[in-house]
Amino acid sequence: MNTKPVATGCSSVLLALLLFSAARAQDARLRLDHLDRLAARATESVEVTMNDVQVQFLRRLVSLSESERSKLKGLLSKLKGVYVRGYEFARDGEYSDSDIEEVRAQLRSPGWERIVEVRNRNGGDDVFFMPRDGEIAGFAAISTEPRKVCVINIVGPMDMDEMALLEKEFHLTRCGGSNVGRQRRNTR
Repeated sequence: MNTKPVATGCSSVLLALLLFSAARAQDARLRLDHLDRLAARATESVEVTMNDVQVQFLRRLVSLSESERSKLKGLLSKLKGVYVRGYEFARDGEYSDSDIEEVRAQLRSPGWERIVEVRNRNGGDDVFFMPRDGEIAGFAAISTEPRKVCVINIVGPMDMDEMALLEKEFHLTRCGGSNVGRQRRNTR
């Protein structure tokens, strides 16, 4: 019996599974590069781009209690990336809805689920997560105001307790002083 075709077939299936797993791990990463052009018009901008190697550097900067530090270090060892784009403008109209629509379109793809949607005449907040196998595989938040835009994308497996630890230590759901998901007071 010739086992070479079986071995080749198994190798092909294994390779396909590995490629599929790698692609699924990366699908929580949003493309945000198109937002970088907003920095030239902004009076203030925040850009965080941390891949998995750079996230490991954060493990050394943790200031939580010993118990929380241990949990957070475990989470940071699993994260694949943290990406933030935040812009504040001097005038209304410095960014367009199409700038943000490109990000929202990615979040309408299969796998993403919206958990918060806040809309008012001054803007809105959206919070999304990508559930997978009882954990969160990705997190994304968009906050818009007439003079502010913030997009946050965290890639990697985490549960809600770990997400709360990330917020407590690094304030990742806040951008330029705004808190994604909070209700804004209407100004008259």
